[in-house]
Amino acid sequence: MLWLITLASRTVCLALRWTITGTIPMSNGYETMLFLAWAVMLLAVAASRRFSIMLTFGLLLAGFFLLVSHISQMDPQMSHLMPVLNSPLLTLHVSIIMMAYALLSLTFACSLTALCIRKQAEQLQLLSQLMLYPALTCLGFGIFIGAIWANISWGTYWSWDPKETWVLISFMVYAAPAHRSLATKTMPYHVYMTFAFLTLLMTYFGVNYFLGGMHSYA
Repeated sequence: MLWLITLASRTVCLALRWTITGTIPMSNGYETMLFLAWAVMLLAVAASRRFSIMLTFGLLLAGFFLLVSHISQMDPQMSHLMPVLNSPLLTLHVSIIMMAYALLSLTFACSLTALCIRKQAEQLQLLSQLMLYPALTCLGFGIFIGAIWANISWGTYWSWDPKETWVLISFMVYAAPAHRSLATKTMPYHVYMTFAFLTLLMTYFGVNYFLGGMHSYA
């Protein structure tokens, strides 16, 4: 099974990096991209028992994230953690945020597919909504834990760093379709969720490459 080989290979890759460095592999952009690809595939496999199309979404998205990690010339070199990253909160903050990104990436795949295959729009909307609510929960907890970590490291809970600002924007943008007024309209929902993914791309890639800030190392 292709999905089993894919998931197993990424699990082994992350485990080897963790074993070699002695720290969870989430300290830079390349490692978080690997974790994101792994999380997307894991979620897709878990949801495929009820929605078989999730395996296709998982394989495509995971492959896309790995491709981007290489064509964008992210540094795969393993190195020691920066002092500010040497905290147990790293594991909680980054892993929860990445899980939210993985879920939101799958909602994007659902909506994009629905726009192309309209006869499946209602089923894909249901699937998207099943992932949207846990994604918002994870993103909210991730922001909260990040604020605690920031206070410990820099003495302030919120500094309006570009990454902090854009993750808050993403949270508010994705919170809108959680309200019934938008969620009940199938095609407007899918159009909205497709364009909402742009805020996630800006949060993850745009800030790192164009805006910098305290999170530019990530």
